[in-house]
Amino acid sequence: MAMPPSERQGNPKHAERPTDVSVSIGSTPSQSRGASEISKKVMGGHYYRRLLQAAFVGDWESAKRFFQEDPASKTANITSNSETVLHIAALNAQDQFVENMVELLSPYPEVLEMVDGGGCTALHNAVLCGRIRMVEALVRSNPRLTQLPDKKGRVPFDISTQEASMHKEIAWYLAKNTTNDEPSHPFSRAKAIQSIVGLTYAGHHDIVLYLVGRYPHFLLMKGPKDADKTILGVLARMQSHFLSGTRLSVLDALIYKCIPVDVKYKPTDENSRNMQTSTALQYLTRSFRNVAKLVVPKIKRIHEVKLRHVAAVELVKQVCEALSTKDNTYIIEFFQDRDLLAQATVKGISELVKLCIQFFPELIWISPGGTTLRTLALECRQERTLRFFLKKSSSNGLPFAPSESTNGLAFAPTPSLGESREMMLAVTKYEPDFIAANVSGAAFQLQRQLQWFKAVESWVTPDLRTELAIDDKKTYWQMFVKNHKALLENGQKWAKETADKCMLVSTLIATVLFTAAFTVPGNNSDSKGFPLKGSVLVFAISDGLGLLCSVTAILLFLAILTSRDEPLDFLDSLPNKIIIGLSSLFLSLAFMLVAFAATLTFVLDKTLEWVVIPIALLTSLPVILFIALQLPLLFQMVKSTYGPSIFRAEDIRK
Repeated sequence: MAMPPSERQGNPKHAERPTDVSVSIGSTPSQSRGASEISKKVMGGHYYRRLLQAAFVGDWESAKRFFQEDPASKTANITSNSETVLHIAALNAQDQFVENMVELLSPYPEVLEMVDGGGCTALHNAVLCGRIRMVEALVRSNPRLTQLPDKKGRVPFDISTQEASMHKEIAWYLAKNTTNDEPSHPFSRAKAIQSIVGLTYAGHHDIVLYLVGRYPHFLLMKGPKDADKTILGVLARMQSHFLSGTRLSVLDALIYKCIPVDVKYKPTDENSRNMQTSTALQYLTRSFRNVAKLVVPKIKRIHEVKLRHVAAVELVKQVCEALSTKDNTYIIEFFQDRDLLAQATVKGISELVKLCIQFFPELIWISPGGTTLRTLALECRQERTLRFFLKKSSSNGLPFAPSESTNGLAFAPTPSLGESREMMLAVTKYEPDFIAANVSGAAFQLQRQLQWFKAVESWVTPDLRTELAIDDKKTYWQMFVKNHKALLENGQKWAKETADKCMLVSTLIATVLFTAAFTVPGNNSDSKGFPLKGSVLVFAISDGLGLLCSVTAILLFLAILTSRDEPLDFLDSLPNKIIIGLSSLFLSLAFMLVAFAATLTFVLDKTLEWVVIPIALLTSLPVILFIALQLPLLFQMVKSTYGPSIFRAEDIRK
């Protein structure tokens, strides 16, 4: 086979290597060539087809044979886009192939800096593919790769935060190994904030905390065009990055509360893991947590969620601390850019709103777009943020204290007449998107809307409660009923359908229990009757209680079916009937199963005594299934009706 020319083309970026240094690929000495044979010459035709295919599928043996035939092909441009074999292997996620190539080229780490037509090194491609093994191998061989930008000006760290932001491990690794040195100075550029914003959007706040610790200027840095592209601007729009915007089940909430997180911890690479200076207790705790995360995926997921929440709050604190060194004009302008605090209020991010007002009490007075923060919270039904603006006044009984200052915190004054009208008008509107997600059923959604209306009505002066609205010439209550007409109809339909189905089940249970009272197994001719002891006594009590509960449920559901369904009925009367009716239905079902188990025990007596326990366990399955399916709904109903008010004031200083 004819060998292609392998004369070296000069590369002004790198100093020429001595010709007596060879690149060993496991061949005989006669096959080895000096560093002068490393070429970037693009060969025409199909000469590199075999090498291209080998790199594409990760066939190292075929590639090694090709290198033995032509050592210069190790760094030759083998595609029309000026890509080398290392570029192709990295772009196709061939981890082992790339590691072998890096080891092969280790005497000449500068050749790893070769770029393709887009100015990308092999490290750019490895990051784009999300392969941590390749990234670590390339950076260990040539740390300078992290500083080299492509033609778009992006260093590998930028790609990990924008186009491959899901690969957190790579972003962490590059954040630790990328410095602000030449030639790109990646953390001093005007566009550097885009990488920080990308990490913030992805929820990798622990990485952001590490970077702002090294480069504090990122805390207040704004994007070159978009004024909201700041760390705080992104956090104000991402309610899922805070606990207040995350829904957790009972089990998840328990795990969330117990599992520890450390926002200051950062992963270390393999070379420095043996040089940890942490104490034995910290090491054991971290090891136990890592094992638990591997064994129980739920724990790992919840740990990541809590880490994101805690780190987000810590980021807000650091931004506020950095802002506190500025003058008042700068602070107000910073928050007024794209109505940052208004966005957090509308989305119900109570942690962010609370911290910002704690650091800057004057922000409680701002009115983005002419609307106060408490009115915005009211319009969007955000009770978490509205609580910060409620403070009982002993003088007038209203939940908004007059203008005062306590320990440096100035509370909002009693709302003006115009603001009170805005609040009343806002609460009469029906916005389906703002109804609490944890409220089930149209009847209880209407109940929540009524709770909002009654709460605001109690906050304003009495004369406004009967005042006619300027535009509609109706009272605010009439406007509320008009705007919620569709929800009222859906609530009536939901309540009647639920009552109808539940009454049918209650009737069946009552029939069974009533019949069972007259068909107790045994000798009915016995004049002495049955001895009321043991299983017979259990049967008699459970049958009677079950019948009582089922009849109670029937009467309650019948009352729902015959009710007038006035709007105010959905505030207390109708929810009470549904809750008590469902509870009675559940108890009647449980008593019926107890009566069945007692009867079975009486019938079998000691003949098949071993069958009693399995059957008793099986009879408990319907009860467990009913609890699993209906108890969450019943719990939500009870919490919405009898639970603490969603409008209780919260001290913003704590």
